[in-house]
Amino acid sequence: MGHGFESYQSMRGGYRKGAGRKQGFAAKNAEEARRILSEMVLREIQPIGAALLKKAKKGDIAAARELFDRAFGRPPQTSKIDLSDSVLPIPILSGLSDSELETILEQKSGQL
Repeated sequence: MGHGFESYQSMRGGYRKGAGRKQGFAAKNAEEARRILSEMVLREIQPIGAALLKKAKKGDIAAARELFDRAFGRPPQTSKIDLSDSVLPIPILSGLSDSELETILEQKSGQL
């Protein structure tokens, strides 16, 4: 190739010694930030709580929701899906024989 590069990998990405983010750097910074913020919140918890309560009393729904979530926990979110009366749109193909698959294909191609 004569471009002066050893390979495509050395020219475009790939592993190069010393390249990239240093291991653990972001995690260490995030851990330190969480520690500092936690200490700050603990020192100021009373005025923060009072401000949140004041906003909730004035009708701020987000503030009220936050207070209730923190005091009593979030309500469980449930989803109920009833598939007993419905037909699934995609049959499970792995359990079908070749002749069954061919029949389905013929039926579907006639609908197009």
